[in-house]
Amino acid sequence: MSQVELNYLVFDDDSDAPNQYNNKITIEGCQVNPIVINPNDSFNVDTNEFEFEKFKTEVLEKSKGRNINLIITDWNIIPDNTDGFAGIKGWDIIENVLEIKDKWKSKTFLVYSSDIKKASDYVIGKIKNELENQPDDIIPALNFISKVIELKVKFCRRDDQRFQEIKTLLRESNTISNVVLDSVLSFDSNMVINTGNSDFDGKRIADILNTNSLDIGGLRFIKEFIDLSISHYSRLNE
Repeated sequence: MSQVELNYLVFDDDSDAPNQYNNKITIEGCQVNPIVINPNDSFNVDTNEFEFEKFKTEVLEKSKGRNINLIITDWNIIPDNTDGFAGIKGWDIIENVLEIKDKWKSKTFLVYSSDIKKASDYVIGKIKNELENQPDDIIPALNFISKVIELKVKFCRRDDQRFQEIKTLLRESNTISNVVLDSVLSFDSNMVINTGNSDFDGKRIADILNTNSLDIGGLRFIKEFIDLSISHYSRLNE
């Protein structure tokens, strides 16, 4: 029996992170695939800068063709230094991930830290600053607050309990729609469709499913995919 594939992104500067996630996150009936990225690999020591474009390219390459179920990040990624580098926090990772693929804003983000209070104080501080910086605006452009409200962000401590939290969130993400989308995405992107529907026939899956912005055409194809599957495994056509 084929297993359900669950993919999740992990951003952590711990060199042992890949082993930890591979060994501690297993779910019966599922093939769980952690995509672990060390943001330190994008920090240029010579220029004392974080190379955001290099970071985004790595995320795109490692997540290509995969339906992402969950996004996880450590809070304390890269510390600030006396040479003027402001450091990289978990929230910086979230913001850059959303710039890579806007559709990921519908995913759950799990942020873990050895000091949850510092992480929550950072978020509260940014909200407070945004309000204070626009005291005269009748309708202030509260971009940070809007983003926080829109996203599903959870915080937990950086201890072994986080692995159980990850398992729970992965199970919750295992919806029918995610399973179907993951199945469709598993096909070769160059595969040409031949369903008898002139709207799709002769087109590649990659042309129909623009997973960066799944439009109505792509959703209609997924619906037809489900309908044809039901017909195949039932007596609807008899």
